[in-house]
Amino acid sequence: MSASALTKDTAGWRLAGWPCHQTASSVIGAAMGFMSYLAADGYGILVFTAGLIATYTRLFDALIDPFLALITDRVNTRFGRLRVLTIVGRAIQVLCLFALFFWFLGSGPVVFTVICCIYYVGASICAIATHTGNAIITTDPKRRPILYRWLMIFSTVISTLISVYMSKVLFPKYRGLTIGAFQELCLTSLLVVLVLEIIALVAISPMDRPEMFPKKKSGGNVNLKDTFNVLVKNRALQMYLVAAVSDKIASRASTEAVVTTLLWGILINNYEWSGNLSMIQLPFTIFILFVGSYLGGKYGAKKTCIQWTTINMVLTGAMLLLFVVTDPTNITKAFLPTAIFVVLFIARMCANTVLSATTQSMIPDIVDYELSRSGAFVPGVIGTLQSLIDELFSSVSSTIVAFCVTMIGYVSTQPQPGDASSPQLFWMTMFVWLGLPVIGWICNYIAMAFYPLSREKMVEVQEKNAAFRAEQKVQSESAAK
Repeated sequence: MSASALTKDTAGWRLAGWPCHQTASSVIGAAMGFMSYLAADGYGILVFTAGLIATYTRLFDALIDPFLALITDRVNTRFGRLRVLTIVGRAIQVLCLFALFFWFLGSGPVVFTVICCIYYVGASICAIATHTGNAIITTDPKRRPILYRWLMIFSTVISTLISVYMSKVLFPKYRGLTIGAFQELCLTSLLVVLVLEIIALVAISPMDRPEMFPKKKSGGNVNLKDTFNVLVKNRALQMYLVAAVSDKIASRASTEAVVTTLLWGILINNYEWSGNLSMIQLPFTIFILFVGSYLGGKYGAKKTCIQWTTINMVLTGAMLLLFVVTDPTNITKAFLPTAIFVVLFIARMCANTVLSATTQSMIPDIVDYELSRSGAFVPGVIGTLQSLIDELFSSVSSTIVAFCVTMIGYVSTQPQPGDASSPQLFWMTMFVWLGLPVIGWICNYIAMAFYPLSREKMVEVQEKNAAFRAEQKVQSESAAK
């Protein structure tokens, strides 16, 4: 079966099945989201020190990405490439989770840091599999939004269920955010990951063939020089990185488990209610993703990104105003503030999800742009660069949160639901939860002003690439004769 036939036959369920791999990464990431609590309670590490460890291990992850990509580019087995990378990478992560949550509790900061570093080796291998699989599951730009639509739907559903599970099941069962609660969350997450990866591996299996991974024109492997050239000369990639990284720093910081505790457990003083709202927002999020993907296909990723950035800014301003003019503890208790909060919260989550999906959908466009610019089809290089810059800069989010929490008095312990509120805690929570995303969205505006891939430009890119592929096909057929 030819590569073109394979991508043409990538219908329905395979485009929905492969995103389960990245969804599995999100599930593991949700368990790792409580690492600051585990570090303090299970390993005796100070709060700010735990934040520094999280930052430096993510920097380690960023630095090893290019070198791992050079190694994985040479993987060629009778079992395929993506399947091998997925199994090896995920196995490393699973073993590290057992080590962190069970086997080495109480072993101190050195052991904790070493295990985290090994965990990120597995995470990097899985990320390389993700980027490569996204590029080969379909080469039709019109169908690529389907891939990211399902990814965001699955990620939203899973994150909602985890939120409900944590707030409605584990929190009451263990009477707080305890080691026991985190251990049960870990085991449950790994069972979900197993199911998701089986679906993803079956979905990608027909595409995981040598002919789907073309070499360079020279016949050699991609090297560090190629990686550097793409980063320096591809303007679309540069602007994407500005937008994506600034958004990631803000979103990762604002959704840290400790920030959730500050917002729901202390300011609103109703931690369990967060699970209710997560379930309420789910159908709205799924619906708006279909709307957003339709608009993205109609107007292009660049214009859609600007539109949804503006919507997010307006909604965030309204949310801040609500918290300033009303007592946060009345939310979930009094009808009017509760109703306004629910509408704004759901609208913000929906808008932010669409913006995230729109930003991610730029990556295949950038791959096509690089092909038209340099004649090199390098989805792995672009994916690795995206991961490198993303981790290099977004790793500071843990440090930002740890610093902010320390500044309001949590030096040796983490915030717990029911702790006393204060003006300092209120404004620090508003800064991390609402302020940081606004800074990221301002960066979006700046990046999109210089992002070259408008809808009209992508038409030109696809026409040029179609001519290039046709020429390559003629040359290949002539050589065969």
